[in-house]
Amino acid sequence: MIKVMIVDDEKYVRMGIKNDTDWALIGCEVVAEASNGEMALDMAGQFRPDLVISDIKMPKMDGIELAGRLLEKYPDTKVIFLTAYNEFEYARQAVRLGVSDYLLKPFHDGELEGAIQRLLHLHPNASAAQAELENEMIPLKRKEEIENRYVQAAIEYIEKNYSDKDFSIGKLSESISVSEGHISRLFKAETEISINNYLTRYRIRKSMDFLKDVQSKVYEVAEKVGYQDIAYFSNTFKKLVGTAPSEYQSKGLQ
Repeated sequence: MIKVMIVDDEKYVRMGIKNDTDWALIGCEVVAEASNGEMALDMAGQFRPDLVISDIKMPKMDGIELAGRLLEKYPDTKVIFLTAYNEFEYARQAVRLGVSDYLLKPFHDGELEGAIQRLLHLHPNASAAQAELENEMIPLKRKEEIENRYVQAAIEYIEKNYSDKDFSIGKLSESISVSEGHISRLFKAETEISINNYLTRYRIRKSMDFLKDVQSKVYEVAEKVGYQDIAYFSNTFKKLVGTAPSEYQSKGLQ
Protein backbone atom coordinates (compact mmCIF):
# COMPACT_ATOMS: atom_id res chain seq x y z
CA MET A 1 0.00 0.00 0.00
CA ILE A 2 1.14 3.54 -0.82
CA LYS A 3 1.24 5.60 2.40
CA VAL A 4 -0.49 8.99 2.18
CA MET A 5 -0.46 12.04 4.48
CA ILE A 6 -3.10 14.78 4.15
CA VAL A 7 -2.15 18.31 5.23
CA ASP A 8 -4.74 21.10 5.50
CA ASP A 9 -5.61 23.53 8.28
CA GLU A 10 -9.35 22.98 7.74
CA LYS A 11 -10.56 19.84 9.47
CA TYR A 12 -13.55 19.32 7.18
CA VAL A 13 -11.40 19.62 4.07
CA ARG A 14 -9.13 16.87 5.42
CA MET A 15 -12.17 14.75 6.24
CA GLY A 16 -13.57 15.29 2.75
CA ILE A 17 -10.35 14.25 1.04
CA LYS A 18 -9.99 11.22 3.30
CA ASN A 19 -13.60 10.03 3.09
CA ASP A 20 -14.46 10.90 -0.52
CA THR A 21 -11.40 9.32 -2.14
CA ASP A 22 -11.40 5.63 -3.05
CA TRP A 23 -7.99 4.88 -1.53
CA ALA A 24 -8.32 1.08 -1.58
CA LEU A 25 -9.15 1.09 -5.28
CA ILE A 26 -5.83 2.74 -6.15
CA GLY A 27 -3.74 0.84 -3.60
CA CYS A 28 -3.27 3.66 -1.09
CA GLU A 29 -3.95 4.20 2.60
CA VAL A 30 -4.04 7.41 4.64
CA VAL A 31 -1.53 6.99 7.48
CA ALA A 32 -1.48 10.55 8.86
CA GLU A 33 -3.23 13.92 8.88
CA ALA A 34 -1.79 17.30 9.87
CA SER A 35 -3.26 20.78 10.25
CA ASN A 36 -0.10 22.74 9.38
CA GLY A 37 3.33 22.36 7.86
CA GLU A 38 5.22 22.10 11.15
CA MET A 39 3.07 19.23 12.33
CA ALA A 40 3.33 17.55 8.93
CA LEU A 41 7.13 17.72 8.94
CA ASP A 42 7.25 16.08 12.38
CA MET A 43 4.78 13.38 11.35
CA ALA A 44 6.66 12.67 8.12
CA GLY A 45 9.60 11.43 10.19
CA GLN A 46 7.32 9.08 12.08
CA PHE A 47 5.11 7.77 9.28
CA ARG A 48 7.39 8.23 6.21
CA PRO A 49 4.56 8.80 3.73
CA ASP A 50 5.17 8.06 0.06
CA LEU A 51 2.77 10.82 -0.94
CA VAL A 52 1.80 14.11 0.73
CA ILE A 53 -1.35 15.93 -0.34
CA SER A 54 -1.15 19.47 0.96
CA ASP A 55 -2.88 22.83 0.95
CA ILE A 56 -0.68 25.85 0.26
CA LYS A 57 -1.88 28.50 2.74
CA MET A 58 -1.60 27.24 6.32
CA PRO A 59 -0.51 28.70 9.68
CA LYS A 60 2.96 28.15 11.22
CA MET A 61 4.43 26.72 8.01
CA ASP A 62 2.81 26.97 4.59
CA GLY A 63 2.74 24.27 1.93
CA ILE A 64 5.58 25.77 -0.11
CA GLU A 65 8.03 25.70 2.81
CA LEU A 66 6.77 22.27 3.88
CA ALA A 67 7.38 20.85 0.40
CA GLY A 68 10.88 22.30 0.24
CA ARG A 69 11.87 20.88 3.62
CA LEU A 70 10.21 17.54 2.97
CA LEU A 71 11.98 17.07 -0.35
CA GLU A 72 15.29 18.07 1.23
CA LYS A 73 14.93 15.40 3.96
CA TYR A 74 13.02 12.76 1.98
CA PRO A 75 13.73 13.33 -1.73
CA ASP A 76 11.65 10.35 -2.88
CA THR A 77 8.44 11.76 -1.36
CA LYS A 78 5.80 12.85 -3.86
CA VAL A 79 3.83 16.03 -3.16
CA ILE A 80 0.52 17.14 -4.65
CA PHE A 81 -0.76 20.64 -3.88
CA LEU A 82 -4.46 21.40 -3.67
CA THR A 83 -4.64 25.03 -4.63
CA ALA A 84 -7.25 27.76 -4.93
CA TYR A 85 -7.33 29.85 -8.10
CA ASN A 86 -5.62 32.84 -6.43
CA GLU A 87 -2.73 30.56 -5.37
CA PHE A 88 -2.28 29.12 -8.84
CA GLU A 89 0.99 30.92 -9.56
CA TYR A 90 2.48 29.71 -6.26
CA ALA A 91 1.65 26.14 -7.25
CA ARG A 92 3.28 26.51 -10.66
CA GLN A 93 6.43 27.89 -9.06
CA ALA A 94 6.46 25.00 -6.60
CA VAL A 95 6.35 22.47 -9.44
CA ARG A 96 9.50 24.07 -10.84
CA LEU A 97 11.11 23.56 -7.43
CA GLY A 98 10.32 19.84 -7.35
CA VAL A 99 6.69 19.52 -6.22
CA SER A 100 5.16 16.67 -8.18
CA ASP A 101 1.75 18.05 -9.20
CA TYR A 102 -1.13 20.33 -8.22
CA LEU A 103 -4.90 20.31 -8.53
CA LEU A 104 -7.07 23.40 -8.70
CA LYS A 105 -9.87 23.45 -6.10
CA PRO A 106 -12.64 22.51 -6.23
CA PHE A 107 -11.59 19.36 -8.08
CA HIS A 108 -14.08 16.87 -9.47
CA ASP A 109 -14.77 13.25 -8.52
CA GLY A 110 -12.00 11.04 -9.87
CA GLU A 111 -9.46 13.81 -10.46
CA LEU A 112 -7.43 13.23 -7.30
CA GLU A 113 -7.27 9.46 -7.79
CA GLY A 114 -6.29 10.02 -11.42
CA ALA A 115 -3.53 12.47 -10.48
CA ILE A 116 -2.18 10.02 -7.91
CA GLN A 117 -2.13 7.14 -10.40
CA ARG A 118 -0.30 9.23 -13.00
CA LEU A 119 2.17 10.46 -10.43
CA LEU A 120 3.00 7.16 -8.79
CA HIS A 121 3.12 4.87 -11.79
CA LEU A 122 3.96 6.63 -15.05
CA HIS A 123 7.53 7.15 -16.17
CA PRO A 124 9.29 8.46 -19.31
CA ASN A 125 9.68 5.12 -21.12
CA ALA A 126 6.03 4.18 -20.63
CA SER A 127 5.56 3.02 -24.21
CA ALA A 128 8.41 0.52 -23.84
CA ALA A 129 6.93 -0.97 -20.71
CA GLN A 130 3.18 -0.74 -21.30
CA ALA A 131 2.19 -4.18 -20.01
CA GLU A 132 4.44 -3.89 -16.99
CA LEU A 133 2.99 -0.48 -16.18
CA GLU A 134 -0.57 -1.74 -16.48
CA ASN A 135 0.24 -4.53 -14.03
CA GLU A 136 1.83 -2.03 -11.66
CA MET A 137 -1.03 0.46 -11.84
CA ILE A 138 -3.81 -2.09 -11.40
CA PRO A 139 -2.28 -5.07 -9.60
CA LEU A 140 -4.36 -8.25 -9.42
CA LYS A 141 -3.49 -11.59 -7.89
CA ARG A 142 -3.94 -14.44 -10.35
CA LYS A 143 -5.58 -17.76 -9.49
CA GLU A 144 -2.16 -19.43 -9.56
CA GLU A 145 -0.99 -17.17 -6.70
CA ILE A 146 -3.93 -18.12 -4.47
CA GLU A 147 -3.89 -21.08 -2.08
CA ASN A 148 -7.53 -21.18 -0.98
CA ARG A 149 -9.70 -23.13 -3.45
CA TYR A 150 -12.80 -21.06 -2.71
CA VAL A 151 -10.96 -17.84 -3.54
CA GLN A 152 -9.59 -19.46 -6.69
CA ALA A 153 -13.16 -20.37 -7.65
CA ALA A 154 -14.32 -16.81 -6.90
CA ILE A 155 -11.64 -15.34 -9.18
CA GLU A 156 -12.59 -17.80 -11.90
CA TYR A 157 -16.22 -16.73 -11.53
CA ILE A 158 -15.19 -13.06 -11.89
CA GLU A 159 -13.14 -13.83 -15.00
CA LYS A 160 -16.12 -15.56 -16.61
CA ASN A 161 -18.85 -13.15 -15.49
CA TYR A 162 -17.22 -9.68 -15.28
CA SER A 163 -19.38 -8.49 -18.20
CA ASP A 164 -22.60 -9.27 -16.31
CA LYS A 165 -24.27 -5.91 -15.56
CA ASP A 166 -26.12 -7.57 -12.68
CA PHE A 167 -23.02 -9.16 -11.14
CA SER A 168 -23.41 -9.67 -7.39
CA ILE A 169 -21.53 -11.29 -4.54
CA GLY A 170 -24.73 -13.25 -3.86
CA LYS A 171 -24.57 -14.88 -7.30
CA LEU A 172 -20.86 -15.56 -6.87
CA SER A 173 -21.26 -17.14 -3.43
CA GLU A 174 -24.17 -19.27 -4.62
CA SER A 175 -22.14 -20.56 -7.57
CA ILE A 176 -19.36 -21.83 -5.29
CA SER A 177 -21.68 -22.91 -2.42
CA VAL A 178 -20.18 -20.62 0.24
CA SER A 179 -21.93 -17.88 2.23
CA GLU A 180 -21.42 -14.25 1.15
CA GLY A 181 -19.79 -13.30 4.44
CA HIS A 182 -17.39 -16.26 4.44
CA ILE A 183 -16.19 -15.82 0.86
CA SER A 184 -15.84 -12.05 1.39
CA ARG A 185 -13.57 -12.63 4.40
CA LEU A 186 -11.55 -15.35 2.66
CA PHE A 187 -11.15 -13.22 -0.48
CA LYS A 188 -9.94 -10.15 1.42
CA ALA A 189 -7.46 -12.25 3.41
CA GLU A 190 -5.95 -13.82 0.26
CA THR A 191 -5.97 -10.84 -2.13
CA GLU A 192 -5.84 -7.86 0.28
CA ILE A 193 -8.80 -6.23 -1.50
CA SER A 194 -12.56 -6.78 -1.49
CA ILE A 195 -14.42 -8.79 -4.12
CA ASN A 196 -16.01 -5.61 -5.50
CA ASN A 197 -12.64 -3.86 -5.77
CA TYR A 198 -11.17 -6.92 -7.51
CA LEU A 199 -14.10 -6.92 -9.95
CA THR A 200 -13.64 -3.21 -10.66
CA ARG A 201 -9.91 -3.60 -11.28
CA TYR A 202 -10.48 -6.65 -13.49
CA ARG A 203 -13.10 -4.80 -15.55
CA ILE A 204 -10.83 -1.80 -16.06
CA ARG A 205 -7.88 -4.04 -17.00
CA LYS A 206 -10.09 -5.74 -19.61
CA SER A 207 -11.32 -2.37 -20.88
CA MET A 208 -7.71 -1.25 -21.39
CA ASP A 209 -7.23 -4.26 -23.66
CA PHE A 210 -10.42 -3.51 -25.60
CA LEU A 211 -9.50 0.17 -26.00
CA LYS A 212 -6.27 -0.80 -27.77
CA ASP A 213 -8.51 -1.45 -30.76
CA VAL A 214 -8.92 2.11 -32.03
CA GLN A 215 -12.09 1.08 -33.88
CA SER A 216 -13.87 0.39 -30.59
CA LYS A 217 -16.18 3.05 -29.20
CA VAL A 218 -15.83 3.92 -25.52
CA TYR A 219 -19.50 3.19 -24.85
CA GLU A 220 -19.13 -0.21 -26.51
CA VAL A 221 -16.15 -1.04 -24.30
CA ALA A 222 -18.06 0.10 -21.21
CA GLU A 223 -20.89 -2.31 -22.07
CA LYS A 224 -18.44 -5.15 -22.76
CA VAL A 225 -17.02 -4.90 -19.25
CA GLY A 226 -20.35 -4.65 -17.46
CA TYR A 227 -21.04 -0.91 -17.15
CA GLN A 228 -24.41 0.51 -18.18
CA ASP A 229 -23.51 4.09 -17.27
CA ILE A 230 -20.71 5.40 -19.51
CA ALA A 231 -20.08 8.39 -17.22
CA TYR A 232 -19.57 6.07 -14.25
CA PHE A 233 -17.28 3.85 -16.34
CA SER A 234 -15.22 6.83 -17.50
CA ASN A 235 -14.90 8.16 -13.96
CA THR A 236 -13.82 4.76 -12.60
CA PHE A 237 -11.35 4.33 -15.48
CA LYS A 238 -9.79 7.73 -14.75
CA LYS A 239 -9.46 6.90 -11.04
CA LEU A 240 -7.45 3.78 -11.82
CA VAL A 241 -5.59 4.69 -14.99
CA GLY A 242 -5.12 8.41 -14.44
CA THR A 243 -6.62 9.47 -17.75
CA ALA A 244 -9.96 9.31 -19.54
CA PRO A 245 -10.74 6.22 -21.68
CA SER A 246 -10.74 8.23 -24.92
CA GLU A 247 -7.36 9.76 -24.09
CA TYR A 248 -5.94 6.36 -23.16
CA GLN A 249 -7.20 4.96 -26.46
CA SER A 250 -5.47 7.67 -28.48
CA LYS A 251 -2.25 8.05 -26.48
CA GLY A 252 -1.83 4.99 -24.26
CA LEU A 253 0.05 5.41 -20.97
CA GLN A 254 2.05 8.57 -21.52
